[in-house]
Amino acid sequence: MKISCLKHLGFTLAEVLISLAIIGVVAALTIPSLVQKYQEKAWVTGAKKFYSVMNQAVQMAVLEHGTPDQWGFTLEDSTPMLTYVMPYLKHAKFCGQDGTDICHSGKLYKRNGIILDDVDVFNGDNTGQKRSGLQLGDGMIVGVMVMGADCQSVRGTGNAANLCAEYMVDINGAASPNTYGKDIFIFNLTKGGQIVPSGARDFTWEGYTFENGCLSETAEGWGCAGWVIENGNMDYWHCDDLSWDGKHKCSD
Repeated sequence: MKISCLKHLGFTLAEVLISLAIIGVVAALTIPSLVQKYQEKAWVTGAKKFYSVMNQAVQMAVLEHGTPDQWGFTLEDSTPMLTYVMPYLKHAKFCGQDGTDICHSGKLYKRNGIILDDVDVFNGDNTGQKRSGLQLGDGMIVGVMVMGADCQSVRGTGNAANLCAEYMVDINGAASPNTYGKDIFIFNLTKGGQIVPSGARDFTWEGYTFENGCLSETAEGWGCAGWVIENGNMDYWHCDDLSWDGKHKCSD
């Protein structure tokens, strides 16, 4: 009688180590990209949330106090831009103009990597533009700067004209990266009480257009909010051929 022997099938130690090495290389190549995409999605969601929440708060303030040009702000006193909307923002904490109530203590970075260390845009400054700040209940930090007491500041056409002030928001507070075009965005308040994302289609003022204020690697990052709100991505960090009338994401 013949007895058949089954040969044991399995991996040798060398084969296991090679497989683990391959898995490690693939993970090293893919995980950072996945993490980056997840983080960018979170920043986009935060920017859209602020846009919606602040729009609603301003509209409620307009119903109670009239349009922003009637709020009594000046270049030296921006606080009405915040105090009028505070009742409609959940658990907002006010930051004064003299820097005694600190909301944001981190360094800020422009889109081009340059540190913005000459102006405290959230806690108040001494440049004559006297900014004010709020910390919202979800951790977002908002700074406001009056652009013109008569609400006649112009950075473009349509909704980019007749601007009163700009709201600057760090959607994850003082946590990194504290970078314009990533977690920091600029929104503008119009004379009629609309919130307009900086860099939107109507903007023509050099540093606040999408092309020159966001897409370019040398940009400061003032013009990124409009793209994020309309297109829901931050692909301007990954390709340089995006445009309002052409590609809206790198994969197009």
